[in-house]
Amino acid sequence: MSYTLRNTIALGVILAIIFGFGGYFALIRYPNRLHAVEESIKKIDIELQNTPVLLNQVNMLTAQVETTKRQWATRVKDIPPGDITSDTYDYLIRTIDASGAIRMNMLYNGVKNLGNYGFGTYDLQGTAPFGDFYRFLWYVENGRRLYKVRTLELKQVWTKEQESAGPILLVNYHMIVESYFSPIPELSSATGERALRPGYLAVNPFYPAILPEIPPNTRDLVEIKRSILKGVIAGKAYVQDQSNRIRELGEGDEIYLGYISKVDPEKGMIEYILNEGGIIDKGQLTIRTGEIVK
Repeated sequence: MSYTLRNTIALGVILAIIFGFGGYFALIRYPNRLHAVEESIKKIDIELQNTPVLLNQVNMLTAQVETTKRQWATRVKDIPPGDITSDTYDYLIRTIDASGAIRMNMLYNGVKNLGNYGFGTYDLQGTAPFGDFYRFLWYVENGRRLYKVRTLELKQVWTKEQESAGPILLVNYHMIVESYFSPIPELSSATGERALRPGYLAVNPFYPAILPEIPPNTRDLVEIKRSILKGVIAGKAYVQDQSNRIRELGEGDEIYLGYISKVDPEKGMIEYILNEGGIIDKGQLTIRTGEIVK
């Protein structure tokens, strides 16, 4: 083989190798790397676009953490490491003493342990004036110990302490209370304080519009329907009451179950308004002409 032909073949092989590598890089490797770079750029663009959303999430989580820390620092509930029946009973007795005239029977229904926390279940039943029971319930839910009222049933009941006294409205209550506990030591003593002042309850929802029985006249007031009008002068009236005594009355004066609404000397009469157990009665009393005064 001549020297020229050998050099030509060698040069052709070198050129083939160069073109092969060049074609590989130009047609395969670089386009693939370019595609990967473009995908990375797209991901970075998406992350940059989501940056405000991520910042908002960070701010929200930071605020939640601060709120949780503040709530933890000002917690007002003591959660003991276990539920001791005698301690719960003593706590409820102290709550009753702060609430009023409440009669209570307590039945222990067992304990449920759920790992990091648990609760004992108590069945409470009894009678009380509604206002006193309202204070008791408020103290149970807002007191130092963590209690939860699971169920509550109330029923109206009338009773008499003495035959001569009027009827007394009470409520029968039946409630299931859960007393919570936790083995976490930090929960056994709270750092915060709460003023225990039950809200004022202006209305008794169990008080009926019409009473089943009219209360007795324990204050010896004038029973106007059993009285006789004897005389009327300017602003004053004289009646003979149910005990045959002469009593003086004026406008606005209290009488049994009501008050005097008007004194009219010209017509010789008085007007009254009575609340007879929820039934409003408006009437008048006039001087009986021709009457023989004893």
